[in-house]
Amino acid sequence: MRLLIVKPSSLGDVVHAFAFVNALKAARPEVLIDWLANDMYASFVKCNSNVEKVWSFKRGGWGKNWASPSTVADVVNLVSWIRREKYDVCLDLQGLLRSGLFTWFSGAVEKAGFSNAREGAGFFYDKLIDPGEKPHAAHKLLCALEMFGVAEPVRPDFGFTPSVRAVEFVGKLLGEVGIRGKFLVFHSGARWSTKMWPAEHWRALAESATKKFRLPVIFTGSSADSAQVGQIVSGVPGAYNFAGSLGLVELSALLQMCFVTVTVDSGPMHISAAFNKPIVALFGPTSPEKTGPLTTGPKEILRPEGMKCAPCFSRKCSFPVGCMEKITPQMVESRLERMLSFLGH
Repeated sequence: MRLLIVKPSSLGDVVHAFAFVNALKAARPEVLIDWLANDMYASFVKCNSNVEKVWSFKRGGWGKNWASPSTVADVVNLVSWIRREKYDVCLDLQGLLRSGLFTWFSGAVEKAGFSNAREGAGFFYDKLIDPGEKPHAAHKLLCALEMFGVAEPVRPDFGFTPSVRAVEFVGKLLGEVGIRGKFLVFHSGARWSTKMWPAEHWRALAESATKKFRLPVIFTGSSADSAQVGQIVSGVPGAYNFAGSLGLVELSALLQMCFVTVTVDSGPMHISAAFNKPIVALFGPTSPEKTGPLTTGPKEILRPEGMKCAPCFSRKCSFPVGCMEKITPQMVESRLERMLSFLGH
């Protein structure tokens, strides 16, 4: 059987979909699995050895200029190559209009997706999958295993392997700043502004981590986060700004090497969870029951106190003081200290 998975984004969702791929391949090794992602995540998907081929498209082309001749030509060309593969099944794990269209265009014998798909994506499916009432996003994706006659695993396996080149690159980068032992990773960036923790809180935590725990701290993030992270680490000995310096594969290698990750609800949080690394995670507008780190490793989850509106699942906050501001540096330091003590540091 040849299967095409349509899961263009985002980072955390892609990690969750790895559990589906790994479970299916473990039970049905004869199934050949290909994947369609946007170009931002294509190299990351290739880190999963259970994926044979990765197709990609330019995410930016689906913005205001989606109907431009160049975008249409790119899509037509991509679809023509995909249709030549003659897939038995195309499975839409995204459940939005764009992914539904790609599923329909795939030419697969069977086109499947979830019954709760949005933006009319369900119109393009031959088979609807019931995601059930399970709260966590990863477990909902695993419901698709049933159509292949595979039982949902007791413990999802999100495992993947960063490339040797990425590991070597990160090792060299660590050596350049003088890090050769344990280190912490602080990930401050998020796609929603409401998920982000105040910069002054991150700075206070970095100061205490480097002084009190005597551990270097590496801040990660996108190139858009780099300027703010630069301000956070400025004048903090032992704190380093790696934001914008790493691709997703290199970031994964770094998170695999680190001692503990402190993070907001983000894609890197799920990468750390995939490696079962110790995690201290900060949640405000989102729910750990729905998108929290699924890991067999130790974890600490912090939520704001006295905020009845949280989780609101909103990208905008109507209050003068947001829920993430209610999580103080002292609260996070206390949880981090407990984690480090548990780990014998």
